[in-house]
Amino acid sequence: MIKPASMPLVTLPIPGLSTGPNEDEEVEAVKAALYAMDPDGHHMAEVIRSTYDQLLDGRRMGRWDYTQLHKTEKTHMGTLVEINIYKDFGLTEGEVADYLIEGIEVDCKYAQRVGGWEIGPELVGYICLVITASDQKSTWKAGLVRASEENLRTTENRDKKRRLSPSGVDSISWLWGGERKLPSNQLLHMDPAKRARIMSATGKVKGKSGQARINQLFLEIQNVIVRRVTLETVGHGLDDPLKRARSNGGARDALRPDGILVLGHQDNDPFVARSLDLPVPNKGEFISVRVVPAPEPRDGRPIAEIEGQHWVIANDDDPKVTAPVIPRKKISTDPEE
Repeated sequence: MIKPASMPLVTLPIPGLSTGPNEDEEVEAVKAALYAMDPDGHHMAEVIRSTYDQLLDGRRMGRWDYTQLHKTEKTHMGTLVEINIYKDFGLTEGEVADYLIEGIEVDCKYAQRVGGWEIGPELVGYICLVITASDQKSTWKAGLVRASEENLRTTENRDKKRRLSPSGVDSISWLWGGERKLPSNQLLHMDPAKRARIMSATGKVKGKSGQARINQLFLEIQNVIVRRVTLETVGHGLDDPLKRARSNGGARDALRPDGILVLGHQDNDPFVARSLDLPVPNKGEFISVRVVPAPEPRDGRPIAEIEGQHWVIANDDDPKVTAPVIPRKKISTDPEE
């Protein structure tokens, strides 16, 4: 009787799980793919910014500071970052890890500090996209690291999760040059006295506090773009905070007697903003500016022509005059449009 020869055990490779010399090649392949989707990291920065804003939920809750969140809400930050990257980058879902990038399994981990990422036993050997951010410092950082045994601590928590060892942190391949600037949280980084005046503003008519806060916002913050989320947070509780920045009883009408123009992205507003050498609002953004008639002789300030009259940005010592009405119907010739 002849016994059949025993068959050798063959282990099929799992994409993203590697212990051989191709580890660095896989990390580099994932890095190249991310760079192809987001060459300068701008898109990743916007995803992190929008995730903070989503969690703060300023439009409904009026919150602008991460410390205002409940403990249970803070635990959702990592999940939201992972989901939003998946959706906004158009990634494919992995079988074990969160994503499949270039055929390689990649898991997304978020923590408030470098080294704070917790990695489950099912991810040992896989590549992790590790992310950290600080709204207080307006910074973020993302990198790639292999969650190999040599890169993980030996200690684990009660969920069997482990963190990177010091040498594991050192082995992170940081993306986009390491620490990057996060789009600023305007209310968080605003002068506290200004913020207090804005958020405590009340209208003369009962129930008009939301409009009063928006009016105060454009009084306090001039010559810089007011982001949509800032306006929505200040106008929390209103059905349409953006509408309250415009005419028909909004800030645009209310602030004209103070010489203030409230400019948006429509009609002749971009032309006026460019003419005054101001940043031009995108959709959902606004900018306010106090103006006065252009002096004679001219003093070098940029000039905007509105309804046949020339206007310039007011200096602090210029007298207050009523601001002009910018025609809503587009009549200006703007070479950049």
